[in-house]
Amino acid sequence: MRSIRIIHAVFTFGIGLFAGLLYTFEQGVIPALMTLTAAEYTKVEQGLIRALDAFPTGVIVVASLSMLLPLYPLVRLWKERHTLYWRLTALGWALFFFGVGVFTIVLNVPINNAVLTWDPAAPPADWANARAAWNSLNAIRTPINYLSFLLVIWAAFEAPKRS
Repeated sequence: MRSIRIIHAVFTFGIGLFAGLLYTFEQGVIPALMTLTAAEYTKVEQGLIRALDAFPTGVIVVASLSMLLPLYPLVRLWKERHTLYWRLTALGWALFFFGVGVFTIVLNVPINNAVLTWDPAAPPADWANARAAWNSLNAIRTPINYLSFLLVIWAAFEAPKRS
């Protein structure tokens, strides 16, 4: 069970890092981006997207590991799926996987990809609509991430004790 506790600590840390990133965006980055002109917004947003997607340190790696690592204890402890640890981990994983991971890939990433195609010298006329849509989507996934983080922290306190 030591391996489960170690893996749990690693994915909890990853989910927490992602929650911190989304918190930072909600509280600091988005308000700052709202003050920029279309050209400034395009240039800054493109820089943010490229920096955050950089391999191997980008959020893609952290998010991917945090979506996959919880499967180890869930599969390994399948026979103990009635336990609070298993259920909290499963719920935290499902919220993070679907409510943050899939949500981001399906809804936020297409907006990011569109922004990357914009010419900063001549952003599209509807640039503010794309910004508003992304911000609204982020406002949905951020509390989902917080909840998933809290659930996996709680689960850590319920982890199996045997060696």
